[in-house]
Amino acid sequence: MSTGNLNFRLATVADAVPLERLINTAFRNDKTTQVFLSADHTGVDVTTVPNLIAKINQPDCAVVAVTDSSTGSIVAHGSVRKVDDTCAWFGMLAVDVNRQKQGLGAQVLAWAEQYARSEWGSVRMEFDVVNTRADLIAWYNRRGYQPTGKTTPFPYEYHGNWEGVLRDDLCFIVLAKNLGETPAATKGE
Repeated sequence: MSTGNLNFRLATVADAVPLERLINTAFRNDKTTQVFLSADHTGVDVTTVPNLIAKINQPDCAVVAVTDSSTGSIVAHGSVRKVDDTCAWFGMLAVDVNRQKQGLGAQVLAWAEQYARSEWGSVRMEFDVVNTRADLIAWYNRRGYQPTGKTTPFPYEYHGNWEGVLRDDLCFIVLAKNLGETPAATKGE
């Protein structure tokens, strides 16, 4: 799929290194204290190259790499995984820090929803988000996603020496949407 100078395509193993850099940089760009205790959290990684390669090679999983055709660089990422015959799981939306607040995240989410509907017949999309990310939860709410009431623990052990960097009250809340519902997104989000 192509939108203007953007190309939405399935990622390959060759994309793992630039995707890892994009994702970790985008997640580290959070300057709020909704997840981190301060703006200094440059050493926190949310993914690795081996994890991305595994996801790219995983059956019933689609990893999207959005490239800027004028530069060839990857500017956004998202993944979608088939859960069962009716439900898909969205994950790890990341947009280049210089391209945020321009509607690209909404386009990646729309791509994932369309992919899940057309490739797997999914009628529902679910994913989790850190409970303290109020702005992000509101962004997903505006796109039709609502809390399901389910929560899962935050994987502090994955983040190594997290004390003093991450808040200690984190968990994930699960959001979901019936894929037939597509509210209009707010311009510039």
